[in-house]
Amino acid sequence: MTFPAPLATKRLFLLFFLLMTLTIYGNTFFNQWTYDDLPVVVQNPDARTLDSFLKNTVPGRPLRELSYIPDHLLFGDRPAGYHIQQLGWHGMNGFLLFLLLHGLGVEIPAALVGALLFLVHPFQAESVANISHRKELLALFFVLSSALLHLKALAASGGRRWLCAAGAVGAYAAALGANETAVALPLALVLMEWLAVPRERWLLLRRPLLLALVFGAAGVLAAWRYQWLFSARQLYTVYSKNNFTATADYLPLFMASLRSFGFYLGKIILPVGLAPEYVFRLSASILQPWAWVGAVLLAGGAALVPLARRAMPLLALGAGWFLAFWLPVSNLVPAGYLVADRYMYLCLPGGAFAAAALITRFPKRGVFGAALAVILAWALLTVVQNGHWRTEHTLWRHAARVNADSTWVRGAASKSYLSTGELDQAREHARAAIALSSYNVEAYLTLARVEERRGDLAEALRNYQLFVALGQVDFPQETARIRAHIPFLKGQLNLQGKP
Repeated sequence: MTFPAPLATKRLFLLFFLLMTLTIYGNTFFNQWTYDDLPVVVQNPDARTLDSFLKNTVPGRPLRELSYIPDHLLFGDRPAGYHIQQLGWHGMNGFLLFLLLHGLGVEIPAALVGALLFLVHPFQAESVANISHRKELLALFFVLSSALLHLKALAASGGRRWLCAAGAVGAYAAALGANETAVALPLALVLMEWLAVPRERWLLLRRPLLLALVFGAAGVLAAWRYQWLFSARQLYTVYSKNNFTATADYLPLFMASLRSFGFYLGKIILPVGLAPEYVFRLSASILQPWAWVGAVLLAGGAALVPLARRAMPLLALGAGWFLAFWLPVSNLVPAGYLVADRYMYLCLPGGAFAAAALITRFPKRGVFGAALAVILAWALLTVVQNGHWRTEHTLWRHAARVNADSTWVRGAASKSYLSTGELDQAREHARAAIALSSYNVEAYLTLARVEERRGDLAEALRNYQLFVALGQVDFPQETARIRAHIPFLKGQLNLQGKP
C-alpha cells in the first residue's frame, strides 16, 4: 500500500483531473434543465435554503439537496452555474480513484490510465450533464473517500488506525445520504482487504463471524426498511415501465436482470446509442438467449474474483467491485429502471481497477497506446453525448432515435415536438407511445392536444376522455382541468354539426 507522498504532487494531479474534466465536459455549461431537473432542483423547496431544507417538504437524498443550496443562492434558477459543482465532483472522483489505485500499489502511469478511462467514459455523461443526477457524483466521492480512509487505517496502527476507520464510517454514512446504492461499499471493502491487503493488516476480516453477523443484521434491517421493494405493486411498476403486462410472476424480471448485466458490459466496451431510458422486451419464457449470455458473463465475473486472487489480485478486485455495486441496481429486487447509464457510475471504478491490472501485467508500449486511443475515442463520444443533454428537445428526440421501443421516450419526444409546433411528428410519437403501452396516460393527453391544434376535435375529445378516465390517480389536477375543458370542446363539435 503506497500513496504519492508530496502534497505538491497530489495538487498537480488534482489540477490535471479537474482540467481534463473541464475539457471533456465543459460543453455542459450550455445545457438547460432536463429530465428530472425541474422537480428535483428547480421546484424543490428543500433545495433552496437551509431553513426550507430542514422542513424536509420533499423527502429525498439529503446530501444532494444540501449541495443545491449554495448553487441556488449564487445562481438562482440559471442552470449554468450548477454545472460548476457537477464538473468539480466528477474531477475529484477521478483524482480519488487515481489515489486509490496508487494506494493499492499501482504505478502512477497505470493508475493514471485507469482513472482516465473512468473519467471519460460516455456512460458518465448522464451523471455529469444532468444536474438532478448529482447523487451519483456525491455518492462516489464519499465511497472513494471511505475506501481511501479504510486503506490508510489498514496501513496505520494504534489511535491513528481507529481515527481513519472512524473517518471511513463517516464517509460511508455521507455516501448513503447521497444515494442508497452506496450500500454495497462494505462488501467492496471486504473484497479489497481479502484481495489486496496482507492478512496481518486486516481489519474487517479479522473477526469473520462478527462480520457475518453484522452483515446479516444490516440485511434484515434493509429488508425491513425497504420492504415495499418486495411488493407485487413494485414488480408491476417495473413491468409497466417496460410495456409488459403478460404476467405478474418474478421470472421475467429475473431474466431481464441477467440480460441487463450483459447489456452493461456491451455498452461499456462499445458506448454508442446511449439514451436516458432503455426498454427490454420482457418474456416469461426461460428460453432467452441474451439472458443466458448475461448469466454466463455474470458467473464468469464472479468466478474471476477467487480464481485471479493470487495471479492478478487487482483484476479480481475490479470484478468484485463491479459486481458489488451492480447488485443494488441489478433489479434482482425490483427497484426501478432495468437499465440506466447513471447506474454504472459507482460500478465503473471496477473497470478502472481491471484496466490498471492489465496494463501493469502487460507494460508494453502497444498496450499503453491502445489504452490512450480508447481514452481519446471515449472522450470524443462523451463530448457528443453531453450535447444530447443540451435541452429537453435534443435529449428526447435523440432518445427516440436510439430507443424507439420505449413508450415513455416516445411520449416525451411527442411533448417536445408539440411544444415547437411540429404537429405531425408529435402525433406520430404519441400514437407510437400508446401502441407500445395503452397505460401511458400522458400520451393520450399529448395526442389530444395535438389533434385539437390540428382541428380534429372529435379525435381530440376521444383522447381527452381517455386521459380523464385513466389519469385521475396520477394526474388529479390535470384531469380536473381537462374535465372542465371537455364541455367547451363538445360545444365546438356541436357548432360543426358533429355528434
